[in-house]
Amino acid sequence: MAKELTIYCIFESIMVKQMFQSNIKVLAMATLILTGYAVSAQLDDQSSKSLKKIERYYKKEKFEKAGILMKELLNKYPLNKNLWEYYQGVMFKNYAKNYIPMSDLKIEVKSEDNDGDTEELTQQFNYLLKKPLYDYNNAIYYAATSTPYNAQSSIMLRKKYIDPLYYDESLINVRSKAYYQRAEAEFNAKNYEKAISLYQQSYDEDTSNYKALLYLGDTYFAMDYFGKAAEYFRKAMKKQPLLTEPIKFLADALAKKGDKEAALELVKKSLLIYPEESMYILLYKLTSEMDTKMDRNWVLRLAPTANIIDYYHRNQFYADELHFSHYRDALAEVKGLYDVNGLLRDEKLLDAAKLNVTDKYLEVHCWRKMLKSTLYDDIPALDYARQMESEGMLEPYLLVGLFNVDLYAQYRDLVKNNEVAIDKYINDYLIIENL
Repeated sequence: MAKELTIYCIFESIMVKQMFQSNIKVLAMATLILTGYAVSAQLDDQSSKSLKKIERYYKKEKFEKAGILMKELLNKYPLNKNLWEYYQGVMFKNYAKNYIPMSDLKIEVKSEDNDGDTEELTQQFNYLLKKPLYDYNNAIYYAATSTPYNAQSSIMLRKKYIDPLYYDESLINVRSKAYYQRAEAEFNAKNYEKAISLYQQSYDEDTSNYKALLYLGDTYFAMDYFGKAAEYFRKAMKKQPLLTEPIKFLADALAKKGDKEAALELVKKSLLIYPEESMYILLYKLTSEMDTKMDRNWVLRLAPTANIIDYYHRNQFYADELHFSHYRDALAEVKGLYDVNGLLRDEKLLDAAKLNVTDKYLEVHCWRKMLKSTLYDDIPALDYARQMESEGMLEPYLLVGLFNVDLYAQYRDLVKNNEVAIDKYINDYLIIENL
């Protein structure tokens, strides 16, 4: 007999929040990609046919079906950045069409028979309601972890998950926001003098509006006044020391001024704030122009970050996990020892010792187990990690060099407690002398 279900809707919010301020820019980019010409030229005949089928689904607004076929293509071409941009565009359209306001409600699905069933059914129901959102988030997440130097995806993830931890735009007063919006319009119209005046008024109205400072500097940058731009970027950095954008803008300004040494030092500093892909791009550019070079040793990640509780429903994207199957197995063995941030729990140190678990960070533990399980396998992608392990540099290599947004809490802990190791990794391993 089917269980009787009662659905309770508790209104927590009736507004669907904007996920990313840059969605319009992403859509513009995705629209160009969706013509298919930038992608199909890089595919075999069968995959090109699949792409045409995806385009037909897209035109008919069958975005979920298009996404499923895109996922098959990406399993075949995981390093194709154009395909990833295409996929993000498809999943955004699916989100825009199918993610409805009810998804922002707290839904309880009640079983008359069992409270445990009620909790499980409620979780399943809420997941289904929010699935278009999770799928879109994951498209960006996997695009960032599967393609190196994917600055756009990296920035979007930072703006969604990290920046709100330190800066809440909803707290800025209304007049400041109004001046800021007018300044943005003038900037986009290249009326830079007017934009400068309005950004300044925005900041004067509310000095917690650090973005007014930041984009005031950006306006001077657009006018090629790099020294003046740097002045405002430094002020913005003081306002928000744990946000990457002011550091990135200042490094660009210093590089434009020709002060490459200062720009390089600033990029190094940024890796202690947030290792964004755009900073690795700038690091590569700067070192290639100097007597050094960047030696990052990026690898394709075939499984999502090991999380004790999968808040974001990352799900496994790749059909064949290969060596990362050992990484995922390692998570199952130690779930009770680590907290939700991936840090070894103090009260579990004795239990951890009995299981020979010595790593403070869950990511490092899972990698170490993967390296041990594949010790006699020929996997060139893991060779550098083995070197880092032998030289005591595995933690900074994984949490800085191979950083992704789901590692943020572990990364911040490493910065707080072992900045010396990160400095050594950056100066002795990430940046090396040209031979």
